[in-house]
Amino acid sequence: MGLTRALAERVSALRFETLPPEAVETVKRGAIDCIGVLFAGMDEPVARILLQSIPDGNEASVLFGDRKARSADAALVNAAAAHALDYDDTGIDGHPSVVLVPTMLAEGERLRTSGKAAVAAYVAGYETWGELVNRDADKHHGKGWHPTAVFGTVAAAAAASNLAKLTPEKTMHAIAMAASMAGGLVANFGSMTKPYQAGRAAQNGITAARLAAAGMTASPDALEHQSGFLRAFSPKGNVRTDEKLGDWHILRQGLNVKRYPVCYGVHRSIDAVLALDVSAAEVEAAEMRVGRHQGAMLRHHSPQNALDAKFSGEFAMACALLRRKVGLAELKDDFVRSDAVQALMRKVRITTTDEADPDEPLFAAYDQVTLTLKNGKVLKSEPVRHARGHARNPVGLDELRAKFDDCTKGARRALFERLLRLDEQPSLSLD
Repeated sequence: MGLTRALAERVSALRFETLPPEAVETVKRGAIDCIGVLFAGMDEPVARILLQSIPDGNEASVLFGDRKARSADAALVNAAAAHALDYDDTGIDGHPSVVLVPTMLAEGERLRTSGKAAVAAYVAGYETWGELVNRDADKHHGKGWHPTAVFGTVAAAAAASNLAKLTPEKTMHAIAMAASMAGGLVANFGSMTKPYQAGRAAQNGITAARLAAAGMTASPDALEHQSGFLRAFSPKGNVRTDEKLGDWHILRQGLNVKRYPVCYGVHRSIDAVLALDVSAAEVEAAEMRVGRHQGAMLRHHSPQNALDAKFSGEFAMACALLRRKVGLAELKDDFVRSDAVQALMRKVRITTTDEADPDEPLFAAYDQVTLTLKNGKVLKSEPVRHARGHARNPVGLDELRAKFDDCTKGARRALFERLLRLDEQPSLSLD
């Protein structure tokens, strides 16, 4: 059996009752984190523009408000809002929850499914994403592709197909169709188009599943064909199409909760510099050592606005040294352009290494920060392999609640408690 059909068989068969308890808990944490940052990002320009671009409908709620739209359009806006601040969780080389949570909420509301069904759909999407991204020897960020927009589209189609209980045959067509709808560029990081790419992944995945349900067809080998999805996104052709499906990617890789609203490629360095406990006034020079792919994502070296600053190692170091934190309050245009930040950024140098983490080759084996002080003293941080919030260095429930309260300004505590019991909810009308 080919890869496209095998994935479709797995997605179609997956049900809540077959899930490991740890997978269920991971999905609930992902839903909490994603919905929290959605509230924080719903007033961002990209969310407002997209909200104005979609027609009204009666299928799914938009931004947890009174307005409704078609499910695919609701997922577009909700996902873009949740990704607008780049504060949502990461994993499998991308941002799984920002695509899968809006997909399961919008389609789940339309189909009037239960929380259990929504959790199963998320896992179906995650397993599809994890299976595909791990079959390429070359990292997609390094090739210029935005993995969230590439793999998220196919994953969203899998999640939506599972929610709709499509047959394996129709699920196969949905997955194959979504493969032709996938795409997004690293070059658009630091702009409104990055969250739009995440939103389009959710929107296109739902659209593919609904078209497949209506009878539209696609190639049964669209993923593994020599001119198919995997090889098209891998110019060197370093892909594995014949090996068997893996088991429970969600248990092995999990989710990484972001403690800072900036590119995850710089989180380890922020942890490192904060642990040194040095004031900005003492620093003559700073050096960040990160992986080559991380450095490629940190493409803005002299940002002048908050969007660019999210993808700047220089800003991350300057902000951490000046404020001793990197939070939503710091991601403001005025602060980024301030004389103190601009002056300190010029003292930061980024070096990269090809030495990769064997478990997460997108990252270096560890990140490290070196500070040269004005008195001549040189301080070197401890090597940091897993940022605080990583699946292997997780935050506790209290810190997750604190982030949710910060994002929602403390106004959605009842929603937090409902999300903690997502698998017990009879419907997805959560607000």
